[in-house]
Amino acid sequence: MAAAELREQLNALLSSMITLEDRGMPGFIANVVTLFCDWIIFDLASLLYIVFIPAIPTLEHPIMDFNKVDPYVHQLKGSSAR
Repeated sequence: MAAAELREQLNALLSSMITLEDRGMPGFIANVVTLFCDWIIFDLASLLYIVFIPAIPTLEHPIMDFNKVDPYVHQLKGSSAR
């Protein structure tokens, strides 16, 4: 996607969010951004835990199970799609 198209889409989204905020939902944009960032941090932390903890070769932890990691990778990939 070209940078100009992406900029147009982001401007349109921001304009609609500002409209919602102006209609009596103070702090709407800040809440949406905060929730999104919290969700991303939680997903990344979960993914890192799943990927790296089993990769540490100890008797308590098996070698990484790609069948467990695969759904999380697809979820992360899907959350970054437009």
